[in-house]
Amino acid sequence: MGSIEAAQECTLYEGVRYSNKTSSKGSSSAYAAGAASGYAGPGGSGGAAAFAAGSRSSYSSSSETHFETFFIEDCQSDFEGVREAMEAALASSGAIVISDDGYWLSARVESAVPVKQGFVDTSLTGKAYGTASEGLKVTMSLKLQDEKGRTVFGSLVDTQIDTRNASVVRGTVAASVTDGEAVYSLLQRQLAMVAARKLAFHFKPLQVTDAQAKKVKLNYGGPLLEVGTLLSVTSPDGFAASRYRVSSVGAGSAIATQLGDANVSSITAGSSVVVIEKGDPAANESNLEFVPLP
Repeated sequence: MGSIEAAQECTLYEGVRYSNKTSSKGSSSAYAAGAASGYAGPGGSGGAAAFAAGSRSSYSSSSETHFETFFIEDCQSDFEGVREAMEAALASSGAIVISDDGYWLSARVESAVPVKQGFVDTSLTGKAYGTASEGLKVTMSLKLQDEKGRTVFGSLVDTQIDTRNASVVRGTVAASVTDGEAVYSLLQRQLAMVAARKLAFHFKPLQVTDAQAKKVKLNYGGPLLEVGTLLSVTSPDGFAASRYRVSSVGAGSAIATQLGDANVSSITAGSSVVVIEKGDPAANESNLEFVPLP
């Protein structure tokens, strides 16, 4: 596998000059609040975000996250951490072998952009509730070439990670910020796994090998699949689909359990499976089960 390039100079990477300060405090009207600022974009520096959620409890906390140093160091080493994790995941999957006399894989980190989301509302009692989070979304392009230099596969992959979050429910406020180095280590792994899955599943598709009631067995195991991974499974005829969550993982197979109560009688061996990656809107869909009323 070749090195992972950067789409722009490491010290000027869009969105990477990222410093987070969070505080939650109050007495008669407590709130969760935070701000993120200080990143360089195509048109210069910019970026600021803030949120607040009112409540009536007393709370105080402060924390600070620095993300810039870890990203820039990894960028200057051609994202060695991501590359090594990808190589290990691909080697363990057995789906494709990257070597000097076979396929050659190269990648480039295209963008790293701060993201934020949340809402705040007030109930009839005057107590606020809501959530807010901020993080970083990273996009990387992949290109696989054969021994003659012909491109045989290419794709864009992305992943998103929260750097901080806060919530307030009926007067109770909670806020958290993870250490910058720990968050970046997790981001490295997430990006590597997303890329490795995209490549491995292209050559050897993720499929159901057996199905019983609300459980299915898959033809991949760790590290490409992890406990908790969300899946979308579609029957061979395409007329039935349901979401599943990986419940156990082995060296070459995994078991996933159905979420919800959709009819899955036609989901059998050979059904196609798609991983719902973190940050995908499908990950936020509800999984309500039908419960008959008395």
